[in-house]
Amino acid sequence: MVDFKKRLGKREIARTIHPCEIYETLDRASDKGPLRPVQEQILQQWYADFIQQRDVILKLHTGQGKTLIGLLILQSRINQETGPAIYLCPDNYLVEQTCKQAESFGINYTVIDKELPDDFIDGKAILITTVKKLFNGETKFRLGAKSITISTILMDDAHACIGYIKDTFTISLKKNIQAYQDILTLFGPELEKQGVGSYADIKNNEYDAFLSVPYWDWQDKVAEVAKILSANRSIPEIRFVWPLIKDILRECRCIISGQNLDISPYALPLGIFGSYWHAQHRIFMSATVNDDSFFIKGLGLDAKTVSNPLCIKDEKWSGEKMILIPSLIDSSLERSEIVNLLAKPKSKAKFGIVALVPSFKGTSDWEKYGSVVADKTSIYQEIERLKNKDFEKTLVIVNRYDGIDLPDHCCRILVIDSKPFSEALEDRYMELCRSKSEIIAIKQAQIIEQGLGRGVRGEKDYCVILLIGTELIKTIRSKETRKHFSQQTNTQVEIGLQIAAFAKDDIKNEISPNMALKNLVNHCLMRDDGWKEFYTENMDNMVQSKSSNRILEIFEAEKKAEREYAQGNSTEACKTIQNLIDMHITTDEEKGWYLQEMARYTYSASKSQANVYQISAHKNNIYLFKPKEGMSITKIPSVSLRRIENIILWIQSFENFEQLQIQIDSILSLLRFGVDAERFEKAIDDLAKALGFVSQRPDREWNEGPDNLWKVRDNEYLLIECKSKVSTSRKEINKDETGQMNNACAWFSKTYGDAQVKRLMIIPTKKVSHAAGFNLNVEIIREGNLKRLTTNVNNFFMEFKNLDLMDIPDKKVQEYLTLHRLTVDDLLGSYSEIPRI
Repeated sequence: MVDFKKRLGKREIARTIHPCEIYETLDRASDKGPLRPVQEQILQQWYADFIQQRDVILKLHTGQGKTLIGLLILQSRINQETGPAIYLCPDNYLVEQTCKQAESFGINYTVIDKELPDDFIDGKAILITTVKKLFNGETKFRLGAKSITISTILMDDAHACIGYIKDTFTISLKKNIQAYQDILTLFGPELEKQGVGSYADIKNNEYDAFLSVPYWDWQDKVAEVAKILSANRSIPEIRFVWPLIKDILRECRCIISGQNLDISPYALPLGIFGSYWHAQHRIFMSATVNDDSFFIKGLGLDAKTVSNPLCIKDEKWSGEKMILIPSLIDSSLERSEIVNLLAKPKSKAKFGIVALVPSFKGTSDWEKYGSVVADKTSIYQEIERLKNKDFEKTLVIVNRYDGIDLPDHCCRILVIDSKPFSEALEDRYMELCRSKSEIIAIKQAQIIEQGLGRGVRGEKDYCVILLIGTELIKTIRSKETRKHFSQQTNTQVEIGLQIAAFAKDDIKNEISPNMALKNLVNHCLMRDDGWKEFYTENMDNMVQSKSSNRILEIFEAEKKAEREYAQGNSTEACKTIQNLIDMHITTDEEKGWYLQEMARYTYSASKSQANVYQISAHKNNIYLFKPKEGMSITKIPSVSLRRIENIILWIQSFENFEQLQIQIDSILSLLRFGVDAERFEKAIDDLAKALGFVSQRPDREWNEGPDNLWKVRDNEYLLIECKSKVSTSRKEINKDETGQMNNACAWFSKTYGDAQVKRLMIIPTKKVSHAAGFNLNVEIIREGNLKRLTTNVNNFFMEFKNLDLMDIPDKKVQEYLTLHRLTVDDLLGSYSEIPRI
């Protein structure tokens, strides 16, 4: 065989290291032309300014060729002979897509079979694999000091990878596993003190019920936990996590629900994966719509790296999205109507219709009309169906807002159905305790924004996006959420609101709401020149807003505090959190959260001081742990109730009637049977405030008393027990339920003496079983009266639609309360009925 290298004489072939020059040497497929200008610009910038930085965040609009950029950077590092290089993907589907890209461009790559490939170890080929192959307790890359040295790591879709990495450190046990039962038994007494009703629901296997184990009980019993887990370490749920957390169990949290429990560290010990932690050069690829502040805690990056990404400067927008909220065009275009319009099969469809829903519970009506509901095993098969132009059936995807591509005709209509929510117990606990937190708002905005991006995957791609579901619309319209969207998404939402107003004008001209919506949609789908120019003009006028470093500073402080605590310096950890509170925290809810963190840090050094912190934490935020001792019940103030004034002040807290209506819709949509207890009881509390009353949630605040307590007049109260999860087909009220009401009534008598009280139970049946009974007079609110109440409340607030909210006469409010049967006498007598034996 001819050796052409020898024919070149003594001159050595220089290895090309500039990624743009490497591209020109590749034996790529014939349909692969030159680098795009954007790709070339990013690669030039990386080579000139970022090649010496250890960590780099690479941000680009979707569809601009990040995968090829990443592969070329890794190839450059290999050509520099720096050592092994790895390309990490969130899942196997993206591994397959990345391998196809590498092959089509002639880039040398390898994959894992049984062992790590020699070509990878020798630094001759890029290893393309999933993030889980690196991050697991039995990783082939090995742990700690034995970890295999990797020079360069590139993480694609880094936000999605964070979730997989968190799962790596989480022991999740289903209720049917003995270790779950053992741990529930171990912590049962303390959990019951934290929430007697929630604990009972957990014992009854309710999905919606969950409690976090208080840090003091966890730390006191961590040795027992270790014995339980070690004895069961061979089962898959424990086996792959146990090596990672077995020596830091004390620094873990445990949250238990009726279906499963999760044990995970407060701070991810990423250093145990030496291949990742000690890599010389790490690149994290992210979409431009994402807030990368979560990289600080999720990936161990610093704020400086997050603040200075590798990106195209001053690039404003990419792709075309017509974002519509149908119910704001006309109230008849609510969720069920849109599902009815889009869920049915269409034999001659020329494009795909896709709906993203938060849970399988929300797919029943889609499925009933003939849509295909994808699960984990079928999702990519169904996406391939769309790519092969089989558009007959609408595709419904459950709880996936990132990591899926639906380009071009695969998805021309995308429905975001209802507000996304996490099924992870840690996220559910945080959302419960920090519902108004800016951090929670950022997470919600990020998930929604990721969902909005599924149907537009390139610069010239276009898609109509319909947003349905009361809570989603409230979130989208909320200032707290909107300020965390990218400017591109905010502008697209504003465009959608503008054109919705145009559709309202059509309706005034006697065009049906359905037709007005279809006309708008067709402007995008039929590529109307006027729409395209309108969209381009508005997007070009978009002004980029400057982002604040506040969240970065908060996450840096949290990371520092956890590091100090892990090193045994609880005093310094508390100082760091106190400085964070002083500098950045403005709400009682968040102050309470961080005081609880200080209590956790302090417990091992001083149990009494920890309890002092915990008492203060709970006073600021009732959703946190009830302290071991020293908690006192706070009665509703005895000051005179000024109901009309309270209603006016509540209404005037909204900028306009639209914001008011969204809040009312959000409250009332939760006041129905089937809604989980926490959300229902919170909605009852919110309703009290909207109607001008002072209210409390005694069972939530002190683990005793009723679910809700309203002060409706001076020295007169409504005591409410809520049974929202009871099936509407249930025939009788059982003994446990009457017992809970009897205990709540006894608590009221002990706390409020002889004050007047109306005792109500919200439950679908009024028949009391023979084994049960009420000790005092109790009345029942069933489904019909609950609907009548919510209808009257809605009609009451609709009266303010055409009024100046800043100048509401007291007489008008009283007139409307009487008209819609919402006076105190009405509430005490018009919506309830006497139970029967």
